[in-house]
Amino acid sequence: MAENRGRLSRRLERILTMLPYVIAHPGVEVTELAAKFEAPTKELVKDLEMLWFCGLPGYGPGDLIEVSLDGDRVSVDMADYFSKTLRITPAEALALYAGGAAVSSLPGMEKAEALRRALTKLDGAFNAGAGESPGISVTLEPGSPAHLEGLQEALTSKTGVEIEYLSASKGELTERVVEPWGLIAAHGHWYLVGLDHLSGEERMFRTDRVKKVVVTDDPVEVPPDFDPDAYRGAFSGHGSSTLTIEIPPAVASWFEDYYPVTAAETLADGWRRITLIAGGERWAATLIVRLGGDVRNVEPPEMLAAARALAASIAARYE
Repeated sequence: MAENRGRLSRRLERILTMLPYVIAHPGVEVTELAAKFEAPTKELVKDLEMLWFCGLPGYGPGDLIEVSLDGDRVSVDMADYFSKTLRITPAEALALYAGGAAVSSLPGMEKAEALRRALTKLDGAFNAGAGESPGISVTLEPGSPAHLEGLQEALTSKTGVEIEYLSASKGELTERVVEPWGLIAAHGHWYLVGLDHLSGEERMFRTDRVKKVVVTDDPVEVPPDFDPDAYRGAFSGHGSSTLTIEIPPAVASWFEDYYPVTAAETLADGWRRITLIAGGERWAATLIVRLGGDVRNVEPPEMLAAARALAASIAARYE
């Protein structure tokens, strides 16, 4: 089920990304689209055919998107509804501005003219003709641009990376092999998410603590159920709740570098009581199961119950 959700999510993302491109390039060849969006031609044609069923209730000629496949060439005629000017709320505009400004700081985005124009328009909307700065500053600490470029290259080519990473809690520099899954922005920083070979677990690495990046030729397969929003939710608190656990010193030495910890204290026996933002019950249950015997005194009780249910479900698969 998770694999199906992941596949459908990626397909929807591709369709939403591809649609504006086809509109801007009427008559574009299917083979060009397949190469640009890295999808098999047959699968991409199915995506386009799906658009024929998209539109507003009523589903009359003026309500649906029309896709024209003339040989190998594609054109899209948007429904009448989509020809109307899109109006967004101030909160939505602010979210778009913040997200766009964050992406614009990435290496290689200096020439992204469409993004620059969109940010300029949003900037003007905030000012409402006042001719002044909106007073919004979006600053992320990406670390070395060369390192971030290397991580982007690995994500694009779906290959692994060898990194040197500085642990803030221990002040140690470690060499790691990571299978990168994605980059997310949270709390003023960029984070690399992926499978860490040193620990054998899924980890997050702050990119400004990465001191060296070497892109390898080792192929990487991103899990079909990988969801970047689950990580953003953990940092933002959106759709999340507070989780309190106790972990031993060996785990605490790295744990606070990788998870959204809001409070921590050392107990009499050396264990650490940690409070963190959990990006939903499933997220918390997965974390607790991964910690195994290295966690105790989980609060609230429903998080512990969810973890036990998840562990039982996993065990049942191997019976």
